[in-house]
Amino acid sequence: IEAKKKNLSYCKRPPYILSPLCGGCVQVLSNMTSKMYRNGVPCHDIMLRRIKQGTAESINDAATTVAEEFEECQLCHPETCWKHYFNELSLSVEGLDETNKGYLTKYWRFDQVAPKISSPTTFVLPSIPKEFRIPPSRFADIEAFFTEKFNSFEASNDTNHVEILIEYNPALAPIPSKMKKNLPRGAAYAVALRVTPANNCFRRDQMSGLPQKVWDHTMMSATNLLGLALLDENYELLEGYDIVVDPATQLGFQKDGYGTTYFGEPTFMDYRLFTLNEGIYLHANADVTVVTKLDIRNKKHKRTTEKGEFKLDIVYGKDNLEVTMLHQFNTIWSGGDRGKNFALFAVPNSTHPDEPDSIYAEVDINPYHRVQQVYLDDIEMLKRSTVKKRIRRNWTVDKIMMRKVLTNGNLTQSEIEPIPSFFTVDEHWFPGERSAFRKAGHGGACCVSLSREEVLAQGEHISLGHNSWGENDYLLVGVAHTSVIWRRWYSDKNIPDSEKAMIPHTHYVSFFYAFEPRPPFNLRARSGYFCLGFAGEDGTEGGTFNPHSILTINRKLSQHNETFSCPQIHFVSSFIEKVGDSSSTVIGYGLNDCTPRLVEVEKKEIGRLLFSDPFEMKIESRPAQEMDI
Repeated sequence: IEAKKKNLSYCKRPPYILSPLCGGCVQVLSNMTSKMYRNGVPCHDIMLRRIKQGTAESINDAATTVAEEFEECQLCHPETCWKHYFNELSLSVEGLDETNKGYLTKYWRFDQVAPKISSPTTFVLPSIPKEFRIPPSRFADIEAFFTEKFNSFEASNDTNHVEILIEYNPALAPIPSKMKKNLPRGAAYAVALRVTPANNCFRRDQMSGLPQKVWDHTMMSATNLLGLALLDENYELLEGYDIVVDPATQLGFQKDGYGTTYFGEPTFMDYRLFTLNEGIYLHANADVTVVTKLDIRNKKHKRTTEKGEFKLDIVYGKDNLEVTMLHQFNTIWSGGDRGKNFALFAVPNSTHPDEPDSIYAEVDINPYHRVQQVYLDDIEMLKRSTVKKRIRRNWTVDKIMMRKVLTNGNLTQSEIEPIPSFFTVDEHWFPGERSAFRKAGHGGACCVSLSREEVLAQGEHISLGHNSWGENDYLLVGVAHTSVIWRRWYSDKNIPDSEKAMIPHTHYVSFFYAFEPRPPFNLRARSGYFCLGFAGEDGTEGGTFNPHSILTINRKLSQHNETFSCPQIHFVSSFIEKVGDSSSTVIGYGLNDCTPRLVEVEKKEIGRLLFSDPFEMKIESRPAQEMDI
């Protein structure tokens, strides 16, 4: 507003919108039901009805009367609801509103509440042949380039995929100390990446003329290779220690017609690495979540492959790195017949501290945190007739689906999640049953420990409730993502594009969450939604600049005719403690299914977002606000 008054050429949007309605109000349900709302009519819908009926003049009037009439809607009372933010923290509100004018709630833009980062790094896998990369000179005529590649592929009889490969979604894992003796000096991390022709580097309008068969074998390719590399402590690739492998083909799990007539979901997707009990585990999504244990070593330290193990054949890259699956993929069935993206984490064995850590799989993150203890290397063999019942079935992986990971006890379920530490514009723009994002988050990545001292290191703008930590010395923190809810009318040609553009599909946001490191792993805090940013220009970040990075700006996160300074898709695929610095973390994420990026985030910064002072992130006094509500 001030910039406009001074007639400045550039005016930055305010970082948040202010509203008299408190966060959570527009989503809460009353005890009144209807044929449309069997679980309760949203309080916000009742407000709108009162205004339409003429019994309330404004949203403020309607919110006041509805809050007084329905106990469930008290969170909507514009004069008193802000006190709820302090009650949750067990803080006194006495004397906070001496002028009796109340407070307004902040609804933040996703790009204004992202964590502060350092040491951003992009990289490329040298093992991917240069002729498989998209040259920058062809970015402008990408339709012609893809068509040429497909025509060459179709004319060939000895290839399984179009000769285009793009790497993204980096999954980082620290090298276990016992494994380092068999690796080159300086190896600090192992990283896994998705390597595939499928991508979202370009806008849809840039490929509107792409023939369907070309689209099917490029943008919807069933090819999903696994890239593996070693990095040093500065996230630089160790020269000669990066490879591309194809587990699905080598193990005989490709679907019929792979490379010719089949297109669609690959056999394995979304590879992740986890360091657990001095071992590295490879995790992937098949029909449900599958996992195996890896041995990674320099070829100079060769080991004899034993029965039941699989030394992975190198498809692209030098042969300096030897990677062996120590057993066939096993399946985590704890999420039922559609489970995917289960993050794995370990906690010390509470009854036998000298024994290996107990390993758990996160089945659901929120609103209820559901966790299962698992024994990843031990299995129970199921009958084929049992595994046929899964929702998505690639029959070629039935024998993996039959290898059910052993579990201990029942699936634990936490108390319901706490309210977010801040609120975002989607809640303000899409109230009631019109919520933009799925309420339940998905992994994501987990976990990093966070102590009270590490949070208090922020110094200011922190508010810890008396029970934030419970009886624990630390909490475990993860990063989850959610995306826009798919609506049937997206494919309805009668719905105007302008209406679809208000809530465009396949747009992602993330949030931090913190939980107790013991069953039932109760959620103690969660942040609001945020998005992670674009990679910088060549020379501004560490590592080798990936030329695809500049393409990610083609597709920005947008909603309600607002565009944000972050990619449409940012997919967090790893979240670990930084090697050699326990006060910092590393987040690995993919940008628009196009390029990988690593960033460091200090733990105290994560603490600021999880345990923020309400005056910093949630409310602003009415006299201080100068913009229209």
